[in-house]
Amino acid sequence: YGVHNALVPSVSMLLLSFMISSPTTIFYLFSCIVVGLVYGGGVRKGWKNGTLLVFSGIFTFFSYLVTTVLLAAGYDPAEDIELVKTILELMNIHTGIDLMKTVTIIVVLVAVLMSVLQTMCIHMIGNILLSRLHIRVHPMNNILSIRASKWNGWLILVIWVLFYSGNVLKLNQEASTILLGAYLVCKVHAIACGAMCIMGLLVLLRKRAFVLLLMIAVFVPYVQDVIAVIGIADILFLLRDKMKRGVINGSFGKF
Repeated sequence: YGVHNALVPSVSMLLLSFMISSPTTIFYLFSCIVVGLVYGGGVRKGWKNGTLLVFSGIFTFFSYLVTTVLLAAGYDPAEDIELVKTILELMNIHTGIDLMKTVTIIVVLVAVLMSVLQTMCIHMIGNILLSRLHIRVHPMNNILSIRASKWNGWLILVIWVLFYSGNVLKLNQEASTILLGAYLVCKVHAIACGAMCIMGLLVLLRKRAFVLLLMIAVFVPYVQDVIAVIGIADILFLLRDKMKRGVINGSFGKF
């Protein structure tokens, strides 16, 4: 119905929240309304899926950043330090750098990761709902068609080598902190690609019941390292492209 018509219920919800909600909840609702208006307006104008994801991701990231930094009542840096320790242990990272200097970069990276996950959920649920309502949307790519460029795989390998060679390189704390942040980003990226590759294989083999186990496995130390290696192999050797060619040619077993 257009953005102008959508403003009526949006403003009504916002006014109601002023009467019964806390400031943080009001801001959450406001950010959700903005994302909904932008996404709905983009669908109405026929924006591509990539454009919808970018705009939704920007507003979602801004929302997370504001609520984390500006609206955090009783903020305690010690809690963030414990969170950093937990994340590093979960990802099997043992480093001697000063954790206090990594809190800021970890908080920002977590905000980015949560924004990406929420944006993907918004897009997938929105696409399914709008399709059921017979509203024209651009179809989403299947899991075998989503892939990263090869240079991403080489970049991940270079950063991994630099990170694990930190003791040899004798980097200062600032450089070590930046390298740690880059390593975390690359590892999450590799794990995501590995999970999608394994998920595509499970779907093709009609073993969908194991997808849930895969989602649990990405949080298990050492197991996530194996998934990350599979992700790098998928990026460099185009494993999912080979799966797709096997399906099209009727020879899935021939990689």
